[in-house]
Amino acid sequence: MTRPCSLVSAPPSRHSTAPAAANRAVPPRSRWSSSARRRLVTAGAALACLLASSLATARSYVALEPMEGKKVSIDGMLTEWPGEFVPLNVTVRGAAVSTQALIGYDSKYLYFALKTQDDRIARTAGAGPNEDHLTWRVQVPTTRKTYRVDIYPGDPGKLAGLVKVDGKKVAGAEAVENPQSKGYHLEARVPWSALPEASRIRVGLSGVLEYTDASAPGRVRAVVANGKGKGTSLPLFPLESEAGLYQALLEPRGLGFTPAREAYGNVFGGAELERVAIYGHFLSIVGPGYRDGKQFYFNELRVGGSKSVLRLDLVDFDGDGRSEIVLEQRIGKDAEHRDVLQVLRLGSDGAPEQVFAHEVAIKTPEGHVRNEVTIRRGKNAAIVIGQGKAKGFDPDSFREPTIDGIPSALLPWDTVASRTFRWQGRGLAPAGETTWTPKVRSTRSAGARSAPATNDAAASAPLAPRPPNADELLEQVYGLYRRDRGVGKSAPRFDFVTDVVEDERPERVVVHGKDIVVFGKGFRQGLTYTFITVGVKEPGHILDATARDLTGDGKAEILVRALLEAKASKELGGDTVQREVLYVYKVLGEKLTRIFAAETGRALGDRRVVGAVAFTPRGSGVDIVLRPARAIGWTERTYPFPEDLHAAGGIEPLLLPWGSQRSRSYTFRDAAYELR
Repeated sequence: MTRPCSLVSAPPSRHSTAPAAANRAVPPRSRWSSSARRRLVTAGAALACLLASSLATARSYVALEPMEGKKVSIDGMLTEWPGEFVPLNVTVRGAAVSTQALIGYDSKYLYFALKTQDDRIARTAGAGPNEDHLTWRVQVPTTRKTYRVDIYPGDPGKLAGLVKVDGKKVAGAEAVENPQSKGYHLEARVPWSALPEASRIRVGLSGVLEYTDASAPGRVRAVVANGKGKGTSLPLFPLESEAGLYQALLEPRGLGFTPAREAYGNVFGGAELERVAIYGHFLSIVGPGYRDGKQFYFNELRVGGSKSVLRLDLVDFDGDGRSEIVLEQRIGKDAEHRDVLQVLRLGSDGAPEQVFAHEVAIKTPEGHVRNEVTIRRGKNAAIVIGQGKAKGFDPDSFREPTIDGIPSALLPWDTVASRTFRWQGRGLAPAGETTWTPKVRSTRSAGARSAPATNDAAASAPLAPRPPNADELLEQVYGLYRRDRGVGKSAPRFDFVTDVVEDERPERVVVHGKDIVVFGKGFRQGLTYTFITVGVKEPGHILDATARDLTGDGKAEILVRALLEAKASKELGGDTVQREVLYVYKVLGEKLTRIFAAETGRALGDRRVVGAVAFTPRGSGVDIVLRPARAIGWTERTYPFPEDLHAAGGIEPLLLPWGSQRSRSYTFRDAAYELR
């Protein structure tokens, strides 16, 4: 099952080191936001999401203290700072000196606070490297650019405090010391603009915070720090929400703090960039401008681990200045898998919604297909999927079903050489294709039989849906349907061929308006058609149509996802209630018949309940299993509808996360799926 899309408020956090094992618990300090309402990936219930974690590396982090809204006076008093400072207890040079420090931030400034028992301030007007000072070496993740921020205490009555970045004095910076009975306090403010690259990329920062203690100018007595290392072993300096992600996701699961893949870009809006990262099999989003820097996002992918995420990229496809997230995931194992290219776009609430998905590779013990993927950027941003490498498969024995709702990879016997997808409306849509003469052709004779069925429902599936070729268009029969139904010359919304009835020749399946139409040379001698009307309010409410053999008879059933809408009562605000329904149709005799229907989701405004559907092998076919999944924005107490225990209007009930039914299983008998 998949985890809910998670917009999580960052808990209070300080400094930490990653646990040594993956089973460390997290205190219940965060809350789930009710606004996350979109699925990360279309739920492929037959493809389980595997939980996998790895041991964390012993990498430390120091959470930056959020100071937004606080009135910070740079006076050395430290009254605005919390009590828990970070000890600089790693001795780099000389003897240890008791020192603690902390870094804060708001939208304009970085703030520094120091407590040390250094008994004498060693300073000159030149503020050299061998005098008393606090240093922050910070590395920006995208370019590995490292800034050095040096903060010098003043010598009371003689010299003022001073701030340098990379050896140069910083305009607009302040530093004030405050002598104590033992040592002194130091407080400073540095504008983000003094660190230009870090000013825009404020997540993923790493580095070292250290204090240099000189007995006199030019005579260093000790250097102490919060840690050491280089590259990916440097301590991290996360913002509030970033530290919350560490505490809520990474530490409890032992995933470590170094992502397997990461990308930085403007995916939510604002001047600063977000960090999109893969940890294990989780996708995460965090940034100073993402949900006001107070929340972060994470969700489980469909894969078993980070090695199965083949691509993570950020591309602005719609030209609005915000990037979409491009993912390529390997679903399955190395020996048998599907690769799916996916594009996600963040909604106004910060939760990703899928705006494109396409299979780009198939591998089984019998063969493999790997499409070439080209991503174009800029004004004409597009995705081009083209023919690539193929071996082993042939059209006469190929029996791989499509992943529900996701177009198939281009196969070597397809006449399409490449397809281009560009932004149209609210997602990426086909924008042209090129053709070629396939190098692989069918050798099947008209009377030949396909491979025998097995107990594996996927292996026994008929040819996967594909576009019709010229010989399969049957324009006369299609024209007969057009005249009978008065649809004119409008184009169908879905159009594919697969074997659904009678002999082994494929039929053409067309979704035209609200109608599903089936005809073909092997159906009633190619002389007529059969159709059924889906009970939706408008054609656009048919969301998807595909086909696969569910019943195990070697003939495909037609699977349709659709929306049913109804007006809610005044007590519920009068909004539109949307019900997502899975329909399954089969040609029985000469008639297209509905053999199953189930509600799989219900939404009212931004609140939603989503169910899960699994196709479980049984004999030569599959059982359909309904299970509860998750609720977003509703709880058992606030959900306004009664629990449905029985089918209504021929539609099986939606199972609720808090409901009395944990699953419902349906088996095909005679002419329909029936409850077991």
